Amino acid sequence: MDEQFMIKGKPTGICFPGNAEEKPGYSNDSGNAEKEPGYGIDPRLLVWIKNNVEGCPQTLEDFARITRLDRWKVNRSRSTKGYETPSWLVEKRGDFSMIGEMRDLQYLRLQEIEIEDFSFLSRCKKLQVLDLQHTNFSDCSLLAGLSELRKVYLPPRSQMIHTEVLDALRQKAEAPEVEVPEPFYKDEDFENMKIVDGGSVYLSYEGNAEVRCVGVDFAGKEPPAWRSFQHEEEDCWLELSEEGKEAMTNQLVKAITDGKVHSFMLSQEPWGEGHYLMGEFAGGWAAILYDTGDGEAGYSYYNADYDTVEILAPVEIGGQTPVPKMMALEDMELAAKIVRHFLETGQLCPGTRWVYEGEEETEISEDALQSDASLQKSLENRFIDHCGIEIIPEERGCFARVRVEPKHLNPYGMVHGGLLYTMADTAAGYMARTLAPSPVTLNSEFHYMKNVPSGVLTARTEILKAGKRILLLRVRIRSEEEVLLAEGTFTYYSDGKDHNMKKDDGQTTGK
Repeated sequence: MDEQFMIKGKPTGICFPGNAEEKPGYSNDSGNAEKEPGYGIDPRLLVWIKNNVEGCPQTLEDFARITRLDRWKVNRSRSTKGYETPSWLVEKRGDFSMIGEMRDLQYLRLQEIEIEDFSFLSRCKKLQVLDLQHTNFSDCSLLAGLSELRKVYLPPRSQMIHTEVLDALRQKAEAPEVEVPEPFYKDEDFENMKIVDGGSVYLSYEGNAEVRCVGVDFAGKEPPAWRSFQHEEEDCWLELSEEGKEAMTNQLVKAITDGKVHSFMLSQEPWGEGHYLMGEFAGGWAAILYDTGDGEAGYSYYNADYDTVEILAPVEIGGQTPVPKMMALEDMELAAKIVRHFLETGQLCPGTRWVYEGEEETEISEDALQSDASLQKSLENRFIDHCGIEIIPEERGCFARVRVEPKHLNPYGMVHGGLLYTMADTAAGYMARTLAPSPVTLNSEFHYMKNVPSGVLTARTEILKAGKRILLLRVRIRSEEEVLLAEGTFTYYSDGKDHNMKKDDGQTTGK
């Protein structure tokens, strides 16, 4: 039976079920510690609620009246009035049960989040639109009692159980629109992969396994003992003292365990251009892979808990290329152990398993260069057209060209730096597409040298390294008088699969 909450013997209007979780306590006016019942709530959910209702509900009835909850809703109000969290709400990581108290909820969108318990859905009887496409939702039986559903967006079918409920929904007289996407990857795309133990692999650069160059992108402030290196500082890690390496290793390992690293690159080459272990982190997951630097596909961590590539992890390489859960890990202590072992030995950690795809080095695709028309058609891009950049095919690749117009000038009457960078990125990106399928940019470094107010500018690309997964390209932009205006290097990643899917506007995704 529900029990009304009292303060100093007076009803507050807030009612709690008899099984409500107890909050640690509060102090009354006399200073004595007392306990009050409370509801647990994940702090992320609390933020989403405040963003959606532009305030914070103070009673259960306030929660019940919420009709829309969108995880991506942004509150742009500068006011802080009405946002105070009521004392009966207890922040508890992983607890999303308060969604079940939203009895009038009609629209629910929870994307790029993993939730342990989705049972709250069965209590949201008025739901009309439900978007869980990019979550770990799996139990379709929770949808059986939601009779007012009109649109449902779910993860791939291979991720879900009790899919007969979906079939039943589709057979209703007023069937809702149910969207279950095709998997981004299919198992047959990985038919040549092999699973190997890290201890059976020997990694080296020109016979040397030592780590020589390191780069890390921390989430927040860098650890106190960490030394930031310049992007292309030769042998930056190798030249540290042993004490310095140990201190920085310890702090990197701790930052990974604490979830305070966005990405890292640990290379056996002097400038970090290849032969490296790289990692990306997002949503409590890590994608860790090693680039062999010799044209082979390399090694990706293998997660034995998943036997299909069709289920994706929240993490993406370069923020663009999806990673299957089968090639990612949730255990940050294990990720830290792999990093420590590589920094100390230059090798993959024994006892860990890795996906290896051995393929030959990719050459420039002659088919892609056979005709100007076919290349130009494959490189359509509205933004490039808007900038007035032309892609000119030639014998081994292509170059970018633009005639300077008034719209290209900065307030000083010179070519805007953004146009120069876009030209370089375009020339490098299109060259990358002739070398590997669906490449995405990992990083770039760009230098401005001189400038001009007019004329025809040309950007040409030089291939520094063309492996199967990692491409390193250099672009130089020159004026009509062959004056070097700018120069940049671009690193691309390709998983070897073609992902040139079409968006609704007819444009090709990817670079």
